[in-house]
Amino acid sequence: MRKLKKNKRRICMNYLVIDLEMCKVPKDYRNKNYKYASEIIQIGAVLLDERYRRRDEICLYVHPEHGVIDNFIANMTGIKNRQIKNAPKLRERLLELTEWIGDREYQVFAWSNSDFSQLSHEVRSKKLQDEKIQSFMAPERWIDYQEVFGKKYSFEKAVSLQEALMLCDLTQDGRMHDGLDDALNTAKLIRKLELNPEYQLICRQTLTEEESDPLNICLGDLFAGLHIECA
Repeated sequence: MRKLKKNKRRICMNYLVIDLEMCKVPKDYRNKNYKYASEIIQIGAVLLDERYRRRDEICLYVHPEHGVIDNFIANMTGIKNRQIKNAPKLRERLLELTEWIGDREYQVFAWSNSDFSQLSHEVRSKKLQDEKIQSFMAPERWIDYQEVFGKKYSFEKAVSLQEALMLCDLTQDGRMHDGLDDALNTAKLIRKLELNPEYQLICRQTLTEEESDPLNICLGDLFAGLHIECA
């Protein structure tokens, strides 16, 4: 009797590239429930398939419960108060994000660990206990691609996204410090390096010799030193 072959379904891994933008939380607005100097106001995300091809993208504005958009943040991010005034709060936006991802198997890429740290602070302090949010926040799901990049090319200092794009001969699209644009640029960088593991950087010597501060920093890194409590 001929044996029937079992139809094994291959699980395809997807990749979610995420970037957060934040506003400041003035000292007078902080309390025992929220002790942090920043709060999320925008989530930009790009979904890549197993070959790092773009499948979809999403931009979500978030209403902060404690922070405010001052002129500095407005000029840096381009985000205006009218865009967040009536926006859903973080819990609703994270549930919307996980619903958008669906039942796919996925990993999360972010440029630096600051986005994961910021989300962790807010999920904990705002008591966002939903099972889908907890699954999304599982530490093993998240990959700090800034760290991956630094180790791959033996950088002693953290390299900004803008510098990394330059070193990989990639053109920066859109606006720096826009959550979706930063996520799209990070996704473009990841695709190039993951599909070309032997890629050699350009202008490495120039960057090393200058030993300058990064050309740009993310808001999470900007606020990192202001956190009263660390994860």
